[in-house]
Amino acid sequence: MKKLLFAFLALCALSAEGQSYPQRPIRMIVPFAAGGTTDALGRVLAVFMSERLGQQVVVENRPGGGGTLGPEVAARSQPDGYTLLLGSAEAFGMTEGMRQRLAYNPERDLVPVAMVARSPNIFIVHPSVPVKSIAELIEFSKSKNVRYGSPGVGSNPHLIGELFAHRFKLNMTHVPYKGGGAGIADVVSGQIEMLITGIATSVGRIRAGQVRALVMTGGARSPLVPEVPTMADAGVQDFVLGALFGVFVPLNTSGEVIERLSRELPAISRNPDFSKRLVDIGQELAEPLLGEAFGRSIRAEAARWRELSTMAGVKEE
Repeated sequence: MKKLLFAFLALCALSAEGQSYPQRPIRMIVPFAAGGTTDALGRVLAVFMSERLGQQVVVENRPGGGGTLGPEVAARSQPDGYTLLLGSAEAFGMTEGMRQRLAYNPERDLVPVAMVARSPNIFIVHPSVPVKSIAELIEFSKSKNVRYGSPGVGSNPHLIGELFAHRFKLNMTHVPYKGGGAGIADVVSGQIEMLITGIATSVGRIRAGQVRALVMTGGARSPLVPEVPTMADAGVQDFVLGALFGVFVPLNTSGEVIERLSRELPAISRNPDFSKRLVDIGQELAEPLLGEAFGRSIRAEAARWRELSTMAGVKEE
């Protein structure tokens, strides 16, 4: 009888712990530098999560490793619900070389909770580059070397650039940064000819005439820059490429914590104010995939990128 009583009390304690979570601020690791696409999404999501959870959610930028350093930090954190990861396919290694060097096992050490957004990328060039369309960029890059920046080796924009160069046999040199925002200054100053980045990173510069936008990699035009064509609009077929973003927690995080987050994140996605803020930063609301369904989607996405990067002969600097 005493054993049953102790078991009952332990179960009640676990239930109370889950219901009382969180009791202090939560850090959300963003694996790219401040000022980029992932950072913009993280800061918007943190505001809405803080409101729903009743505790402050604080963004902590951990750039490096083409988006794999931040996930490593998250995977090695205490599984107490107070460290979250805003992750994408980069967390799983976007090239075979990166995959083999990971100091953590993403499938084992990171638990997928919910998908929250999709993000297309945009090609922008310095105004001195004599191209005004993607077709002109292709012709220009066949005879001139174009230096293009991305948030890092193995990142989604890096591989998009390599695949683009591979398809059209172009002369393009990759210049890695530690986030999408970090490359903006160099493309504005003309240190590099082109940057592949998120819309949020570049929309202000586009409107100010400091850079010229050529094309988007999403399936539809963005309300932020409706004049910028998609790849399909520009005549490039089968090139709808972008990033999927979602929330992960470390392995062994309690089921009660995951269940709470699995309730709150879809509720945030249903909030029209959140949808509007996503549009404002150039993101798209993702389908409400939870748990293992989200995990399967993100693992398949990472595997697809590894296959494409191998096909394109991506070299890691």
